[in-house]
Amino acid sequence: MLKGVLLALATSSLYLILVVILLRAVRPERRFRLMSRLHLAMYGVLAAAYVVTPADLWIIPASFPRAGWLIDLVNALLVHTFLFMGSSMLYFLIDRGFSARILIEIRGAPGGAMSEAEVAAVYAPDAVVTRRLLEMVDIGRLVRRGGRFQATPRARLEGRMFAFLKGFFHLGPGG
Repeated sequence: MLKGVLLALATSSLYLILVVILLRAVRPERRFRLMSRLHLAMYGVLAAAYVVTPADLWIIPASFPRAGWLIDLVNALLVHTFLFMGSSMLYFLIDRGFSARILIEIRGAPGGAMSEAEVAAVYAPDAVVTRRLLEMVDIGRLVRRGGRFQATPRARLEGRMFAFLKGFFHLGPGG
């Protein structure tokens, strides 16, 4: 199973390098869509690397216990998936995190300080809501009809699931 883990780490590292290059060089409008598609392509790279490399990957000792190839490959795909999920969480924290944005603004302000009104002027809640709504339209969770937004069937299902989970964990109505 070590072969799969090592290959998953290698392809995930390659993925992160490619993401940095693409985000800096191409600057796509739909960044996460690009990242998701690249992640899906990396499954093919991972599977191909698994097929063309030897079981010992030229470095794994022969005495090391091994699982069957199918278990090893599935494990590799799972590790790669979980690494993508973790990197996605980091991306969304950096790109959309309220607290991160506020800290960046305060850090860059003269004297490293801002009043509440100054923070609100830079990070207007209306702009945040508009951005979120347009992103949800872009990823197919909402459709815009006139001046109103309507949930797609998938979004309604997700809304039911999130409402259940928030209620189950007693998290309250806030976002």
